Amino acid sequence: MQPRLKTSKKWTAFPKEYQEQIEKVFHENFSEHLGQNKLVIEGRIYPEEVMLRVGVNEKGRLVQSNFEVSMGYDPKKKDAVERIHNCIDAAASMMMDYFDSEGEVEFPRAWQEYPFQGLKIYLQYTTVNTDLEAQADALLGDADAALVTEEENEDALSRAHVDEELSAPSHDEDFPEEEEDDEDENDEDAKSPKMFGGPKKKKKDDLH
Repeated sequence: MQPRLKTSKKWTAFPKEYQEQIEKVFHENFSEHLGQNKLVIEGRIYPEEVMLRVGVNEKGRLVQSNFEVSMGYDPKKKDAVERIHNCIDAAASMMMDYFDSEGEVEFPRAWQEYPFQGLKIYLQYTTVNTDLEAQADALLGDADAALVTEEENEDALSRAHVDEELSAPSHDEDFPEEEEDDEDENDEDAKSPKMFGGPKKKKKDDLH
């Protein structure tokens, strides 16, 4: 993945448990559209930018439909988790448009700014195959990939101020079926990935 900011060099991937939660949310909301196609979730945390790629790899095709979202965040405000949730919603809106139009919708092929939920968000659509991209990076000894391997996850998460929010055990981020007290549920909601900002779907017009 290519970050939006030229200053974005060192990065760390979203914790595995959190990526699995995001994947679960997308499967739950787009299962009839995804079918047997492979869903790819990639997330990176840079010093001043969070980036999310949600890809759909159709069976038998090399190209992959990627809905990529980038947002700036302020380490001092410790708002990286909130921005990641915004990215999830925006990627979901892109996917919804894509499937509703049967793939005929036009998305920007380079980072473009959009107003979204009162914030600035950046979107782009790519067709890079994640598996082939990883293989190419490994063969070429990609410099950016080397940077992340040198940086310990704990240090990077501490730098991004999202270690506690993103690295919680999976049972803390699960979606319980039984109702808990309001306070516990609010805490859980703040940590877990959401789509469309919760039960109420957002207007797609925000991205046009």
